[in-house]
Amino acid sequence: MFIVFEGIDGSGKTTIASMVANELKSHGYKIFLTEEPTRTWLGEAVRRGIKEEKNPFTQAFLFFADRAEHIREIKKHIERGEIVICDRYIYSTYAYQGAQLSPSMGLEKALKWLETIYSPIRLDPDVVILLTTSPLRGIGRIKNRERRESFERREFLERVQKIYVYLAEKYGFEIVDSDTSIEAVFEKVKEILRKFDIIP
Repeated sequence: MFIVFEGIDGSGKTTIASMVANELKSHGYKIFLTEEPTRTWLGEAVRRGIKEEKNPFTQAFLFFADRAEHIREIKKHIERGEIVICDRYIYSTYAYQGAQLSPSMGLEKALKWLETIYSPIRLDPDVVILLTTSPLRGIGRIKNRERRESFERREFLERVQKIYVYLAEKYGFEIVDSDTSIEAVFEKVKEILRKFDIIP
């Protein structure tokens, strides 16, 4: 099974992904907890591209290069019967690069271009859980990060979240409001996973 957590910066998805991984391990499942960008040299190239504020097209291609290799790795773990939990996936690219590209291309055209690039390597998750939070609250949660990225700006995150909500309707994401306690969010996520008979 392939589970993806999405959301703007500060939505709590990294914390929840880790909590879910530990919960599933306690039920005897073998788990591969991963993230995008990855911790490979390709993922580091993505982070460098973001840090140096390369143009949106360059950033998009860097993300896809990293993802192409990541998908190969994910498939290996799925074939071994493991549950893959991913903190960010293709939908982050749709949301973030879509927000960057939409002023010049329009959102629909930008998303179509990104979907076309993804098509040859496509691997759909079994469930995508979108954690939503107010951008101001999200920024407050990440204000102590040592390195802040250009994506971590309120107006930009507001655009990104709107795209995420649009994607949720288009692709059928499960949506969880993360403007509550992390414990409450975790319980809602577990309720979703129970529908897939993963958690008793």
